Amino acid sequence: MVQERVCHQDDLWDGETRMVHVGGRPVLLVKMEGRLMAFQGWCPHQAYSLEEAEFDGQTITCAAHLWQFDGMTGKGINPRHARLKTFRVLIDAEGFASVEI
Repeated sequence: MVQERVCHQDDLWDGETRMVHVGGRPVLLVKMEGRLMAFQGWCPHQAYSLEEAEFDGQTITCAAHLWQFDGMTGKGINPRHARLKTFRVLIDAEGFASVEI
């Protein structure tokens, strides 16, 4: 298991995303309803990077083929069988976020 500090929780606004790398793997950070969420950084459909994905505050949409995922859970919206892997986000006493993969 790898855990790396990736940002301060205030570095992202609600509705913002940021691609980071943890243990050399791309991880998509999403801030939604004041919480930081972390997902695999590639779409399960043809492994396209989610760095250019759109996020409307609720839904992550892959720029390549428009697959959609719930921004809180990673569950597939379109198609429903798809899913983004989630990673644990830890916030320390000073507000710095680390992702554990």
